[in-house]
Amino acid sequence: MTETKPKDVALFIDFENVYIAVRDIYGQNPNFEYITEKAKEYGRLIIARAYADWYRYQRVTNALYANGIEPVYVPTYYYGQDPQKATAIKNSVDIHMVIDAMRILYTHENIEIFIFVTGDRDFIPLVNAIRQKGKMCVVIGVAEAASSHLAQSADEFLFYHQLADDIQPPRSQMDPYEAVPEAVKLARKRGNVPTFGTIKLLLIELLGEFDHTKLKDRNGRPYAKFKDFMKECERRGLIQIASSGTVNEVFLPGEDTSTSAFSEPQERSSSAKKKGRRKTDEAANKPEGGNGTVDPFELLVQAIHEARRRNNLCTMATLKVLMKDLHPGFDERDFTDAEGRRFSQFKDLVREAERRGLVQILTTGTVDEVFLPGEDPLKLSRFAGRALPSK
Repeated sequence: MTETKPKDVALFIDFENVYIAVRDIYGQNPNFEYITEKAKEYGRLIIARAYADWYRYQRVTNALYANGIEPVYVPTYYYGQDPQKATAIKNSVDIHMVIDAMRILYTHENIEIFIFVTGDRDFIPLVNAIRQKGKMCVVIGVAEAASSHLAQSADEFLFYHQLADDIQPPRSQMDPYEAVPEAVKLARKRGNVPTFGTIKLLLIELLGEFDHTKLKDRNGRPYAKFKDFMKECERRGLIQIASSGTVNEVFLPGEDTSTSAFSEPQERSSSAKKKGRRKTDEAANKPEGGNGTVDPFELLVQAIHEARRRNNLCTMATLKVLMKDLHPGFDERDFTDAEGRRFSQFKDLVREAERRGLVQILTTGTVDEVFLPGEDPLKLSRFAGRALPSK
């Protein structure tokens, strides 16, 4: 009897993503032996690489070499002329990992399984491209820091704590059905939309492990699909499901499902058409603001929250784009200041919001970052090393 030849495996580690998440959540450094041992369960580990600015983590490289992982240096880019005072903006780990993975995909046809240790949703297109070439993709992420969309795109998703016996969270005694509303609350607490994919990922986190196929419906049949399990939860009155196209969003009992995050495009499209008609009528440019019932300052605050959700900088340019995204047809010139004068620039509108105590502005060179009241701009700013208070 001939032995089955093991499949060849390539491992890619987004080091900072995992390192920071494990330290923040579990209070310890990630154990690379756990990761490589898991990778070897899939076959023969041919390539193993970790990407980071290793000048910042020099002591870690010995642990990488000890586990057969090659550290790949990715420089960090800085903002400012003085290296001693400059603030790190972002390194290009993502693009280096993508280029490396795609190069290996086309030059090493023997590699059958690609394993990515990251929770960053930016890798979804890469995962899709690799799967389209007939290869298997496995993603290992850290609980609370992993994108549910990335988890859904992979052939298999694992939490880091599932590999590490010393940080395995205690198994919850919670009923899987009762855990669903808790997952909805947890998703919102983290600023995520509670879609089916997000809820499934959070159930694994809350319960220690979760497999809907091991549960049975009221007729004693195992659930073939996660959607069937969720519909049973709805039948029991634990949740509500709002379907918008191919996306299912989950709500708690008694909530208004018309507020679905995925029903907005149609509403926005309709409101945009109305605004277009109003703009053709000069009389519609009301002194308090030509966009009718829209409060530009409330919209500005919403844009700040949206920027944070997308992990974008809250610069004035970003916020103006997001305000147009949230409310098509938005134009700062349609609105007036406290003295009834129309805003000629977006910056004037933001400064009026600051005067009203709705936001804070931190000026850094030529960059203006916007923060909410009560926040510490100097701590939150990515450019605080060159920060000057706004006037």
